[in-house]
Amino acid sequence: MLLLREDRHHGFLLISAGSAGSNGKMRRTKIIATYGPAVASVSKLSQLAAAGVNLFRVNCSHGTTQDFVRAANLIKSATKKGRFPVGLIFDISGPKLRLERFDGKLTIKPGQTMKLTTGQTDLENRTISVNHPEIISSVKKGEKVFIDDGTIVLDTVAAGKRFITLRAVNGGLILPGKGINLPRTDIKIPTISDKDRDDIKTAIRVKADYIALSFVRSPSDLDQARRVINSYGGDQRIIAKLEKRGAIDNLEKILKFADGVMIARGDLGVELPYAELPRLQKRIVKLANRQHKPVIVATHMLESMRFSPRATRAEVNDVASAVYDMADAVMLSAETATGKYPVESVKTMDQIVTTTESSVPYPALTVASPENRPDITQAIARAVTSFEGGQELTAIFAFTTSGYTAAMISNLLPPQPIMALTPDERVMSKLTVVRSVYPVLIEQPRSFEDMLGIVQSISEKNRLARAGNKVIITGGAPFGSTVPTNFMMIYEIGKRKRHARRSKRK
Repeated sequence: MLLLREDRHHGFLLISAGSAGSNGKMRRTKIIATYGPAVASVSKLSQLAAAGVNLFRVNCSHGTTQDFVRAANLIKSATKKGRFPVGLIFDISGPKLRLERFDGKLTIKPGQTMKLTTGQTDLENRTISVNHPEIISSVKKGEKVFIDDGTIVLDTVAAGKRFITLRAVNGGLILPGKGINLPRTDIKIPTISDKDRDDIKTAIRVKADYIALSFVRSPSDLDQARRVINSYGGDQRIIAKLEKRGAIDNLEKILKFADGVMIARGDLGVELPYAELPRLQKRIVKLANRQHKPVIVATHMLESMRFSPRATRAEVNDVASAVYDMADAVMLSAETATGKYPVESVKTMDQIVTTTESSVPYPALTVASPENRPDITQAIARAVTSFEGGQELTAIFAFTTSGYTAAMISNLLPPQPIMALTPDERVMSKLTVVRSVYPVLIEQPRSFEDMLGIVQSISEKNRLARAGNKVIITGGAPFGSTVPTNFMMIYEIGKRKRHARRSKRK
């Protein structure tokens, strides 16, 4: 049974374990864990879910279609008995710019030149082949080329049809298959490859909730992905991975078209000066919140826990910073996919998030009004914050057919947990990434009495509120329809039962 105890200052404490948090707190900030060999069993995945994972990520850069289907099936088997749904993200790899594989290694010194080519690798002449000919055709003289996550920096001194000549800014060892970053190059390469199309088709087949799209540079990349999803009959929402300079240049346009964004700080730290990352992270989170879009902070959050059972102090501060920034979710990558301490990593992140949230101030947030949507969110926020007995408001119950209202309320940062009540299982699972929202599957209420009965039942079943506690309810009337949210009310738990008893005595 899911058991909750009221905390007058910080919401509710979850006494039994589950996706709401292993240490008992119904977290506002969600945790995403990446699937991989270290957790490739129902037992391990169940442990991660019990430790506090809200969503699992399948990284399509590694594996085959069969691997991805197996991963999705294992995740669903491990999480199907949880009180709240656990979401599934398919992370589509996109084009990977790399050196081709070759035998040996190349040592280069500062000032030395080398070539990248569409032809054959020739280490004696310091020439290495690349995996995409578009690299060679796109790079221009004067542009920088980064190899191996920026470890090797080179200037382009000559550009031709079949090769480019580079001069090393710093020395180092160049190994086969290492990645290439071209931060100042307008590379002419499709965002979605044939492999990506197959992986999107697989994501739809296994009913993933979100598709994380790599190599996004402009809204047209998102439009292309949406057309692919639609062509296969999918309804998945798209998370734009912000990992390219072009994405930052077009940030506000991308936020308008994406369903959410992921701050992929690994590649961003190569594409942009790394000293800009903290400021950029805060800017992205703030803009995403203003546009009602979920925002995920990712990459190297607890990297040392791949090999150590304890996080570094810097990593603890990094996770806490994302919480203070008001990110919707924080993500673990190699820590859970291949690390030695996957369960400990989730527990550590859960502890950091929960502890940080207990002291986070939640100021009034100015948000943009979405086009063609009735704007009731400010009214809801005022009701939550200005109600005289605000300390007694123990939860928000949002009846929703699309998930929109619950997401809007989330962006206004109320201190209460938001119970998103929906008759649609797909809507329910897609809300797993949204801050503070705990979705519950219900039957569509047909009357006002039905609605109150559902709130009463869920409150009692989950011990969300005691008799006499007050909650906020939002929904759309007339009941039984799919009209947008058009009312809100404050309801006292247990009042309906007391009236029924009085009527019976009479």
